[in-house]
Amino acid sequence: MNIGTIGAGAWGLALSNVLLENGYKVSVFDKNPAKLDSISKTHTVSPFDKYIFSTNLVVSYNLKTLVEQSDIILLAVPSKFISDVFSELLSYINKSIIIINVSKGLESNTNSTILEYLEIEAKKNNKKDLIQFGSILGPGFALEVIKHNLTCVCAVSKDIEIAGLIQRLFSNSYFRVYTLTDTIGAQIGTSLKNAIAIASGIVIGLGYGENTKAALITRGLAEIKRFGLFFGAKESTFLGLTGLGDLVLTCNTNESRNFSAGYEIGCLNSAKSIMEKQNTITIEGINTIKIVHEIALANKLNMPIIDSLYEVLFNNAQPKEMVKILMERSLKDEN
Repeated sequence: MNIGTIGAGAWGLALSNVLLENGYKVSVFDKNPAKLDSISKTHTVSPFDKYIFSTNLVVSYNLKTLVEQSDIILLAVPSKFISDVFSELLSYINKSIIIINVSKGLESNTNSTILEYLEIEAKKNNKKDLIQFGSILGPGFALEVIKHNLTCVCAVSKDIEIAGLIQRLFSNSYFRVYTLTDTIGAQIGTSLKNAIAIASGIVIGLGYGENTKAALITRGLAEIKRFGLFFGAKESTFLGLTGLGDLVLTCNTNESRNFSAGYEIGCLNSAKSIMEKQNTITIEGINTIKIVHEIALANKLNMPIIDSLYEVLFNNAQPKEMVKILMERSLKDEN
């Protein structure tokens, strides 16, 4: 079985390495040829400079060739690039293939989950019958997976057989995979946790402590669940790996780009510098906040943390002032 990875970012390479160690043939493509050169010549690449990948990891400089030679595609690109990459990928598909998305975000052109977007585009291009879709989602930092730190995630698909196949592909002694068919809940949980992680970083950057962070994470989970249930997700999903698990991981460490971005915003009491860096670094939570705010506004969903983050990021509100507004809202029952 040949597996092609599109995207030589940290998570894509970490998952590719799991597959290599499980005995599968893996090729990787990236729009940045310098990354591929580094893998090909030195068998390493940033941020894994001290880790040497197996020589069995093949680089491909041609997306068409990669797709034609693969039985499974691991789609590992940031959500903002999904539409362009998938459009090109679709043009090369002329056989049955499985696509596993690993991006944790929402598609900005349609405000939909990634899997929903992929399925719609496949149908538009008359490729629906050729492609089966799934995801690998849950709490995991790439560097820790490379180091064989014990990690648990979910293989997510509407089709339990595809979820089971993905589970078997990736599972080993340090990487345990559970199956999940609630694609809506899993994607919403792993997308919105990036937004709450920005908020978590902000409150720590402002100088607040663990009480504040615990409250933020708990109330953030309430908003994630509220948003997910509106779209038909299962409540139990938000207490699992793609809900609470991913939220706790991302909200508690500088290893998370979203938490780190929030921390900088809090320290400066302004989002200006972070918003200026968007073209050079991927902070999935920023795009998610914009999309979720717009959806919540249109559907009259109560999302005070998301709304406050939107004001900070897109309307230059000061985080300190937004915290004050959040804390002084009308009192209510927890549920």
